[in-house]
Amino acid sequence: MSRIVDRLRTLGRGGRRLRIGYGRIFHEGCAFSPMPTTEADFHRMHVMEGAELARAASLQGTELKSFFPHAELTGFVQAAKIAGNVEAVPLASSMAVPSGPITRACFEWLVDRLLTSLAQAGELDGLYLALHGSMEVIGLGESPEGVILRRVREQIGADVRIAASFDLHGNMTPSVVDPLDILVAYRTNPHWDLAPTGFRAGNRLIRTLRGQVRPVKAWRKLPLVLGGGTTVNFMNPMRGVFARMSAMEEDPRVLAASLFMVHPFTSSTELGWSVHVITDGDADLAERLADELADLAWEAARTPIPKLSPIDEAIAEAKGSLFRKLGPVTLVDTDDIVGAGAPGGSTQILERLAAEPRALRALVPVHDPELYAQLEGLPLGTEVEVEVRGTPGYDQPVVPLRVRVEAKSTSEFGARVRVDAGSIHLAIAKDPPLPIHPGFWRELGVDPREADVMVQKNFFHYRIFYAALSFRHVPVASRGATNLGRVTELPQRVPSRPTVELRDWREGDRLLRGRA
Repeated sequence: MSRIVDRLRTLGRGGRRLRIGYGRIFHEGCAFSPMPTTEADFHRMHVMEGAELARAASLQGTELKSFFPHAELTGFVQAAKIAGNVEAVPLASSMAVPSGPITRACFEWLVDRLLTSLAQAGELDGLYLALHGSMEVIGLGESPEGVILRRVREQIGADVRIAASFDLHGNMTPSVVDPLDILVAYRTNPHWDLAPTGFRAGNRLIRTLRGQVRPVKAWRKLPLVLGGGTTVNFMNPMRGVFARMSAMEEDPRVLAASLFMVHPFTSSTELGWSVHVITDGDADLAERLADELADLAWEAARTPIPKLSPIDEAIAEAKGSLFRKLGPVTLVDTDDIVGAGAPGGSTQILERLAAEPRALRALVPVHDPELYAQLEGLPLGTEVEVEVRGTPGYDQPVVPLRVRVEAKSTSEFGARVRVDAGSIHLAIAKDPPLPIHPGFWRELGVDPREADVMVQKNFFHYRIFYAALSFRHVPVASRGATNLGRVTELPQRVPSRPTVELRDWREGDRLLRGRA
């Protein structure tokens, strides 16, 4: 009988009725993008509240259309249902594709939406927020998520417990960590565990509110920006770190163990990897495990990032690759990753492919709103001379082409015109293109499986959707907003790896957490 009772408590069951609000403000920003992020960018992807959000965050709904039907908020709602006697109160949810810094007006709109929905929600026992951790707001001068949490706390008071989940590329700071009772991160990279992460956050919050656990937290901030090889959770060197976190959580005394490998393209002077551990009332255990996890991450990060190939070398490899018989070789344009906030308007790979346009059948997305405006009104079948310039203000080479207008589409993937130049299928996008799903190309009349090469604007997430289509992935170096060399251009509060080789993380940790 006692085992049954213990099992029910791990689900949060038993105890008084609870009202818990849930919402989201989620964006990953790139300080080097020439395109600011505005309210329209959120409306293009995900803006919901109230009853609409409640329907989307159910098992019958679709929370993030064309990406994940069930994400963090759905996971939270399921945790509340399983716990029983919990009213999950939908607030406001906003999310945009990673892009340039958010304007101050947009940031105020995002926060005001959330605060207004909180004011209308009535009395709450708890609050769950799905955040990213690497927002970038023009002229703000402090952590945006820290500002969000401060303003939320000012409105709801000191007695309401707050849980938040974060992308594992979040940048933790004291202003983010200190206000939270429960903090959890994704455990996968590429990220597929959005709903399980929301469930974990909700479960821990409910158990806290019902007095079943007493969360005690410890965290460490490492003077570390890049490393860890590919940082994929199921591959070395990070595999051991993630396995150890899972093992930690098998101990009933440990409520959560999280690692943050940071988004390196934000302008924070406190940029760096972090680890965070929550235990059930055992402060010494939390401190000990945080130290252990920091040591593991520090050592794993000594493995450098993978080799980046010059464009010509990558194209030559694709030509000779046997994998091309099974599906397209993916050229990952690492300097123009829309999934990390770049605008997607690099023309450098296109320029090299166009030099021999019939050598490879290629799929190339390019953000070029001015060219899109020229093409969208032309009838299908029109042949025209164009100049592909990419994102305005992005300083990319101009690529002159003779193209034929073949298809047009406006959907959740954005507004695009497909033009063909020889064997190159070119998607000219009105907004930054994120072709992580094969549907991006299928809507334009192209089967990705039949291509020789495909240019991708995402580090990892596309692999989930292309797992059965593309079997060779080549990171390509060019020149753009997500050039990894840029991490040395921003000022840091403390010397950090890899700019400076450091033997230990502890002194930097004390300074970054304000413990010195």
